[in-house]
Amino acid sequence: ATSDLENYDKTRHEEFKKYEMMKEHERREYLKTLDEEKRKREESKFEEMKKKHGDHPKVHHPGSKDQLKEVWEEADGLDPNEFDPKTFFKLHDVNNDGFLDEQELEALFTKELEKVYDPKNEEDDMVEMEEERLRMREHVMNEVDINKDRLVTLEEFLRATEKKEFLEPDSWETLDQQQLFTEDELKEFENHISQQEDELRKKAEELQRQKEELQRQHDQLQAQKQELQQVVKQMEQKKLQQGNAPAGPGGELKIQPPGEHKAGDAAQQPAGGDQPLPPGHVQEPAVRTDQVHP
Repeated sequence: ATSDLENYDKTRHEEFKKYEMMKEHERREYLKTLDEEKRKREESKFEEMKKKHGDHPKVHHPGSKDQLKEVWEEADGLDPNEFDPKTFFKLHDVNNDGFLDEQELEALFTKELEKVYDPKNEEDDMVEMEEERLRMREHVMNEVDINKDRLVTLEEFLRATEKKEFLEPDSWETLDQQQLFTEDELKEFENHISQQEDELRKKAEELQRQKEELQRQHDQLQAQKQELQQVVKQMEQKKLQQGNAPAGPGGELKIQPPGEHKAGDAAQQPAGGDQPLPPGHVQEPAVRTDQVHP
């Protein structure tokens, strides 16, 4: 499970890097569509936004005494002079299971993140804020989680507060102070995008070709069907004209069921139910049974 979570974090970092490169790629592509004057204005605005975003209060080192005391005072509403690590741990072990898990740790960094990111500001990207939160949590876990089970016990937490780094931490660099990717990485990313676009275009062209071919075959079948129907109709009309068979009102053949006869057919049959004789035979006279013989 720990390995799965580590892979999940790694994937999140990779996706974030792609996100940042895509932002820069789209920005540069947009600049190409502008004339020189508009491009200069857009570049100036971009630099101004970067400067505005970077102008924020100092961010405390995650997990340091200064950072935790700020949470103790501003979030918990307690006297900073009475800061107690053990009490702090119990206050933020929300589910009272004896551990600070990743979600409980990440909640501790909200005050620091609010110094840098404001959803109301155009220059602040909330996707970057979540990446910053992830980096802070990973840093604290690496410093405090001794057995690497991604859970912080009270013992691990108290031991961390005794370290020099807890009292005198290094400065914390936010994302805006770091280079997230190199020009070579961006170029490779753009080449990959170009290849994907070419593949999608080829697939779209092939699908369009298949669609047109299917339409052509459909039209051909419809034409053959109409031609066949016309031939059948002509044959039926021809038979009707030759008198081979009666026809219905639409020109179709009308087959007379066996046993049905038109009026007058009975007159053509011999009386008494006798069958007609074959040619060359003469019917013998009937013998009277009441005739007396000598």
